[in-house]
Amino acid sequence: MKKLILVCGPAAIGKSTFCNNYAKEHPNENVRVISADEVRKEMCGSYKNFPPNKNMKPIYEKIVEIAKDLYNTMENVTVMLDTTMLYDGLRLYFIEQLPMFKDRHLYLLKLHDYSQCLIRNKKRIEEKWVPEEIIISMCESYADPKPEVIKQFVTYKEFYVD
Repeated sequence: MKKLILVCGPAAIGKSTFCNNYAKEHPNENVRVISADEVRKEMCGSYKNFPPNKNMKPIYEKIVEIAKDLYNTMENVTVMLDTTMLYDGLRLYFIEQLPMFKDRHLYLLKLHDYSQCLIRNKKRIEEKWVPEEIIISMCESYADPKPEVIKQFVTYKEFYVD
């Protein structure tokens, strides 16, 4: 079985923690997490650095490349994409770029009070801190998927992580 799970949410909501917990709770799955933060750090030299003009397209392309490589080299794998994916356009980008994954799942992480992201942000290592105005903007623009997008996935789940 080859599974793709998109884990969506604003910065500091707990996507990486969620992915790590999923891997621990599913020991029979060969879980591989592809984190946008880690890919960006590798490509740009630091968590604080971004590509020119903060254009994330090269990061997203690298995520797709890694996911394709995992699909092609592993017999059984669950690939978790740990990146914000705040809106349907980006969610669709990943499934359009990774059509070989037929077992696709969309997980939206949510909070009852998104101001918790600001608190969680300061609990991370300092190099990973995201400016507060960026987190606020992310939380305000975070959108549920439209029904036609949900149909692209085997499952759609919301997880409240507070």
